[in-house]
Amino acid sequence: MGKKLSKNFAMQAVILAAASIISKLIGMLYNIPFVNILSPEGNGYYGTAQTIYALVLLITTFSIPAAVSKIMVERIERGEYRNVKRIFKGSMLYVLVVGGLAALFTYVFAPVLVKETSNAVLSLRILAPTIFLSGFLSVYRGYYQAYGNMVPTSISQIVEQIFNAIFSIGMAILFIHLAASSGRGDRVAEYGAAGGTVGTGVAVLAGLIYMVVLYLRDRRELEAKVQADTVSRLLSYKEVFRLLFAIATPIILSSFIYNVNVTLDMKIFYWLMNRLGFAQAEYAAQYALYNRYYLVLANIPIAMAAAVASAVIPNVSAAFSTNNRQECNRKIGQSMELSMVLCAPCAIGLAVLSKPIIRLLYWRLSGEQTDIVATLLVLGGFSIVLYGISSVTNGVLQGIGKVNVPMVSAAAALVIHLFLLVPMVRFTGLGVYSLIFATAFYACIVVFFNQYAVRKYTGYRIDWKTVALVPLGSALIMGIIAFAAYQGLYRVFQLITGPRAANGIAVLLSVGVGALAYFAAMIKLGGYTEEQLSAFPKGTLLVRAARKLHLIRRI
Repeated sequence: MGKKLSKNFAMQAVILAAASIISKLIGMLYNIPFVNILSPEGNGYYGTAQTIYALVLLITTFSIPAAVSKIMVERIERGEYRNVKRIFKGSMLYVLVVGGLAALFTYVFAPVLVKETSNAVLSLRILAPTIFLSGFLSVYRGYYQAYGNMVPTSISQIVEQIFNAIFSIGMAILFIHLAASSGRGDRVAEYGAAGGTVGTGVAVLAGLIYMVVLYLRDRRELEAKVQADTVSRLLSYKEVFRLLFAIATPIILSSFIYNVNVTLDMKIFYWLMNRLGFAQAEYAAQYALYNRYYLVLANIPIAMAAAVASAVIPNVSAAFSTNNRQECNRKIGQSMELSMVLCAPCAIGLAVLSKPIIRLLYWRLSGEQTDIVATLLVLGGFSIVLYGISSVTNGVLQGIGKVNVPMVSAAAALVIHLFLLVPMVRFTGLGVYSLIFATAFYACIVVFFNQYAVRKYTGYRIDWKTVALVPLGSALIMGIIAFAAYQGLYRVFQLITGPRAANGIAVLLSVGVGALAYFAAMIKLGGYTEEQLSAFPKGTLLVRAARKLHLIRRI
């Protein structure tokens, strides 16, 4: 029975992870035309509203699926289906009140929440009802997760992203047209951002409708179990609320500490830039270049590292719980190495091909704006690597039961990095580049504290050669080859096609050349073992070829 449950849990986790990857891929793809429809100024207002919206959502409904699932699953295991129904109803009432108050608060106090960027008020107010709807969607997701069924959550996430992609782009175009045709050309950026936020609301509504239809289909089965339940005592709604609050609060606290730095950095940046005399449109556009252009690209390798972190938790936990420190440390080492194998080439690749990539993806940016985002990608490479490592160390510490350590590390980093951010923005004139240096410092602090804790509790010591030197050395070789390949290919194709087409073709081909160079360099420098190569698609063929070439180190 235990093995069956374990396999089922693993399968559900794979389904949820796959859906998450698909959702992120859709989000990344639709973001390219979307940011090009909005100007950098419009993207600034959109990003501002979305940042505040995400923080309010985190505080109010983000933890509901986990809380509902945990409370329900305990009753399901005991056959208390009357209480399962009571928890479901109580949770709906809870989000009705909490979500309603949060939505009302966001709508009424939007001018205060985005005080430094008043043109984002309309966008934030459009997002307010979405906060209300998100609570009900969260309850339905928690309900199905309690029954060990991740498929509804996974499909609803994909449904959300599809509707978000269609309506964000469509409504942004419509609102821009309405502003221009009604003689409000000076408010095109504001209206375009507001139109984009409509897509978020429609997406949540679409996901909610899907879950409601699914629940109505399955409700008869639950009602049959409720009728057969003879549990002696029914939970009161007061008890349900108390349980929800008790479980949700720690999740909210930890999530708040992990994520509030983005909002805090934005608010401090806006406030200081305003104090320095910059116009709202100017500093909103600057922030957009960081938040809506640079971060979208930087988050790709960071998301891959986060996936590694999710995978390492059960493996490390199993080895640690049996006191098998050697196996535990081996798993930690593999995870650290894999994180660097993924993040290092992405960081170097984005740096050496920064301008060509920006020109390919964000063709509406001016030359100066392209230079700024390209510079952010070059400077941000260090942050990408650090965030990748911090994701793995977070996963390790959670896996060994030290769940509070990453939270303390994040809280300490949050406070300390402000001592760098504030004077940099206020006195150096670096503007948006201050955010890059401050976030790198933040990640550095988290890695330092987390790595210290990992070593303290597990005895793990970093093998600098395999974890850092080989991936970084291979990535540098890749970067040189990819850069040279791009320069040559661009010159050739420019003679055949126009500059834009030549740039696109040269970028795609040089990325492919760089990937091959990185793989070859990793094998030649002894970075891959047979076990690691076998984990890749067609891994057996890769191992066989590497053996024949005498490039691979055996395990």
